[in-house]
Amino acid sequence: MNKFIIATALAATVALPAAGQSTSASNGQVVPTTAARVKINVNQSLASTAKISADSAFVLARAHADNGEVSSAELENKGGRLVYEVQVLNKNKGATTVKIDAMSGEVVEAEKHGGLKAPAIHHKENKKLLDAKRDSAAKNP
Repeated sequence: MNKFIIATALAATVALPAAGQSTSASNGQVVPTTAARVKINVNQSLASTAKISADSAFVLARAHADNGEVSSAELENKGGRLVYEVQVLNKNKGATTVKIDAMSGEVVEAEKHGGLKAPAIHHKENKKLLDAKRDSAAKNP
């Protein structure tokens, strides 16, 4: 129980300044500059039991993937665990998939895509991110 409380407090502490991923300071305020989406692939009642927020999962995934930019994420049931599967775009035109346990914040699995697969995944995920940013800008002009 103590590990859970510590992990949650740590994730929340880290998530507060970095909740929007890439941020810029303006008068001491943190302003989000991205709008990655989370696709929920479980029923809403199960999704509502997640102890780790999507923002916290993004922060954990970014830290595990060389601070790239989160392009998309899914909340799903994998092997009896509720997990966020987070896609992170790396600065070297690669991509990393990081799976975060939605109850504990533990990194369950991480796969850095390389070779010919990396640019293809990067391109696909970059398109998702650009679409999300465009949608977000349209909602908040």
